[in-house]
Amino acid sequence: MTLQQLEYVVALDTYRHYVTAAEKCHVTQPTITIQVKKLEEEIGFLIFDKSVTPFRTSELGEIFIQKAKVILREAGELKHMVNSALYNMKGEFRIGVIPTISPYLIPLISGSFAAGNPETRLSIDEMQSEAIIEALQKKEIDIGILVTPIDEAYIREIKLYDEPFVFYGQKGYLNEEVRSISMRDIEEMENVWLLKNGHCFRNQVLNICNKSKENRAIKFQSGSIEVLKKMIDNYGGFTLIPQMAVDKSDPGCILPFEEPQPVREVSLVVHHSFSNNAIIDALRKEILAKIPDDFQKSKNFIKIKWR
Repeated sequence: MTLQQLEYVVALDTYRHYVTAAEKCHVTQPTITIQVKKLEEEIGFLIFDKSVTPFRTSELGEIFIQKAKVILREAGELKHMVNSALYNMKGEFRIGVIPTISPYLIPLISGSFAAGNPETRLSIDEMQSEAIIEALQKKEIDIGILVTPIDEAYIREIKLYDEPFVFYGQKGYLNEEVRSISMRDIEEMENVWLLKNGHCFRNQVLNICNKSKENRAIKFQSGSIEVLKKMIDNYGGFTLIPQMAVDKSDPGCILPFEEPQPVREVSLVVHHSFSNNAIIDALRKEILAKIPDDFQKSKNFIKIKWR
């Protein structure tokens, strides 16, 4: 069994087409066919079921491929370490960012980061928190940006900042003389709009509101804070949004919380085996340079967990 054979198997699983897999691996189709057959003979079972079209992965093959991906990833990391990749930012890094952070943070840092690190390519995907955690475990991504703590033994958390929650209601929802709001006030309010299930931000809002579920007559499922704001502008009610989601053009009633403010802790997260501290440091410095100053100044706050 060789690393090259494992790469061929993973390529076939990814593209489900021998010619395409061969092109991606820069070899001929017969080479992949012969090497995969040799590997199947060695391990004693078929990795791919070719009795159907298109071919599919066998039950044992699924397990084998997942292990192969881990082995290839570990081998790649070892090679990078040997080549002093510990401090080398050249190449592509895969990053997962939760949807309630991505549209506000990524545009702030992407241009300046690219200009300052021309040999570094960032491949960024919006992913929900549990998907990021799973992808880190499988080593399908290098870095996650999400709300912590997540308390997973295999994940290292590098804190970035504490972001305050902000009240967002329809214009006129509260008396215009009100300048701030308390968590107790929130608990007594009805008609809260929420993100759909699966978003950690939804769980945090419910925790702040001290509610087990939403209590609206209209059930509206959205993965976008911006869409929730528009629904509130048109149909009333309220929600809580992260401070970075506040826009000067928003027509709604926007209020800060009284101290101690509820906040969410945002961090970079990596698998414990990820060894490239250079990219972690560069991203952290870029992010901290762009976020509002008051994210780091307030010491009187309540950290809201989502897990």
